[in-house]
Amino acid sequence: MKIKQSLCILVLIGIVLANSTLTSASNAGISEREKQLEEALLQQLHSSIVSALKSIYKTEYIMIGCKQISSINSLVTLKNKDKESKSISADAMHGGKYFELTISLCDVGPEEDYVELYFKNDTAGANYYLVHYKITPKD
Repeated sequence: MKIKQSLCILVLIGIVLANSTLTSASNAGISEREKQLEEALLQQLHSSIVSALKSIYKTEYIMIGCKQISSINSLVTLKNKDKESKSISADAMHGGKYFELTISLCDVGPEEDYVELYFKNDTAGANYYLVHYKITPKD
């Protein structure tokens, strides 16, 4: 009887350990995948980011220390159900999904500022454009 109990306990411990190992492995996989997706999106946005910074800093060459996506908001334009109701003023199709991104940058420009760029892609071509920015001087 004690052997059966001990064997059951060992099997249960093995299952718990295997499950926790699988869970942590899958979490590591998710975070790696998220990191890759962030890098891919930042690579796609690179020219928009550099163009925005050139415009903000009024210079041809921009140095960026680091960049990351600090927020992504998924939004939907309102559907125009009848001729009298109005949709929000957006170029996206009525009921279309669009995104707002906040890109955080460090060590930007000659003063090595912290910069947040706010992008939106509610145009018919779904291209991202700069909506707003915030510059915080390095302390």
